[in-house]
Amino acid sequence: MPTTDMSTLETTVRARISAAHAEFDRLAQRKPSDSELAGAYGELGMVYHAQDLTTPAEVAYGNAFKLAPRDKRWPYLLAHLYADASKLPQAMKTFEAVQAIDERDVPTQIYLGQLYLQNGELDKAERLFEKARAAKDAQAAALAGLGKVALAKGQYSASANYFEEALKLWPNATRLRQPLAMAYRGLGDTAKAQANLARHVPNGAEPGLPDPIVDLMSSKVVVSRVLLRRGQRYGKEGKFDLAEKEFRAAVASDPANAEAIANLGISLANLGRIEEAQNRLRESLRLDNSNALAHFSLAVVYDRQGLDAAAIEEYLATIQRDPSNLQALVYLADAKMRLGFPAEAAMYYRQALDKSPDSARIAISLGMALVRARRHAEARKVLEAAHSLQPQNSELINLLARLLVTAPESKVRDGARALKMAKSLFESTRSLAVGQTYAMAFAETGNFEEAVKLQRETIIGYERSGAQADRSFLERNLRLYEQRKPAREGWPAGDPVFQPRSPAAARVIAQAPAS
Repeated sequence: MPTTDMSTLETTVRARISAAHAEFDRLAQRKPSDSELAGAYGELGMVYHAQDLTTPAEVAYGNAFKLAPRDKRWPYLLAHLYADASKLPQAMKTFEAVQAIDERDVPTQIYLGQLYLQNGELDKAERLFEKARAAKDAQAAALAGLGKVALAKGQYSASANYFEEALKLWPNATRLRQPLAMAYRGLGDTAKAQANLARHVPNGAEPGLPDPIVDLMSSKVVVSRVLLRRGQRYGKEGKFDLAEKEFRAAVASDPANAEAIANLGISLANLGRIEEAQNRLRESLRLDNSNALAHFSLAVVYDRQGLDAAAIEEYLATIQRDPSNLQALVYLADAKMRLGFPAEAAMYYRQALDKSPDSARIAISLGMALVRARRHAEARKVLEAAHSLQPQNSELINLLARLLVTAPESKVRDGARALKMAKSLFESTRSLAVGQTYAMAFAETGNFEEAVKLQRETIIGYERSGAQADRSFLERNLRLYEQRKPAREGWPAGDPVFQPRSPAAARVIAQAPAS
């Protein structure tokens, strides 16, 4: 074993390694069998590995593997060590050694398949993912792998199906939304591609699977920063209950660690324990007020409770510390809209759109903020630009068409074009919202008979379906058409389009008990 410089390590880490070496020496002095000595080397390797001391861990695992060549634990952990260090050839070779010992080992099938995929060996990867698919606990991870293989082969329909199946099993696997969007783009379905891109989280989760050997190694950890990293990994996988345990252990190990406390608060928020999450995040910020992630997370917690003013303060604090935080900009703008400050909201939405010019969600929000601020010409420019980038986006088509027939300024309106857009969209969707726009377009172009007929049918449709709608707004427009007058109000003041909120916050508020 190589000598390890422990002078820079935390006291608890030095003590744990010293204890592991003492235990190893006691066993070695008894002249143990090869299998016993292999176990001792493996134990030593796990202690080093858990503390991120990879060089001595590699040597210890290598020794254990030489002494016990049929024990899959040591090459398996060694392969993970190589994979974490981005040593792809060594990782593949070592996982293959595990396969030679136990070809039915499911975690090895998944991880080796991922490495084959990364190396462009698609057929090898596909065979392993198909084998792993039979294991219930690994099915989502195997389907995700098959989806990526099919995508790389240009088999877009199969790829989309695999990803959709994986997401049914693992709804929190937000990182899969991007390759799923690519599959739909390959199929020519722009709307589904855009919808999935909007839900993609670059650092989000992918489907995981039980891994008892790695879990055993991870249990050897004693330092807060390693516990913190494990908790963050669980959080990315959507396993917030497991993440909470790791973060609690990290806080217990280092009670003044603001990052660990903040991460504990984030996990608690994702578990729906809002009050406790709020207290932890405040505690974290008392220790380190510079933490942008803690400010953002506290803002979201306030947002989920409908505390818009408090949320705005924290979103602003986030942006001051992390100007690149796109979500903070969008959520801040949403809160400004809800509080009735559309001009301020438009300013923040525009900053967000500059950072993400392809985002239909942000373009739509900016357009509606400008409409609410009665800056219809600017709103048209924004929606036109977004429509040119995503000409099949039905929400954009409907909003732009409605603006083109209801804007008070004549220079903004284009009734003939809007009628054509609304007609095509209505015939393909039969949407009640689009029906309203189509009736508005009929009225704007002077066909009041059709406007009246369609508006009445739309009102009946809302009544029968039970869908949410502002009945007074519908009736008011009907009376205008009956009087042979066009509509000049595209949306009622209380329309949900003027009350945007992030999906997670909206979900929590919707589930809150009535007071």
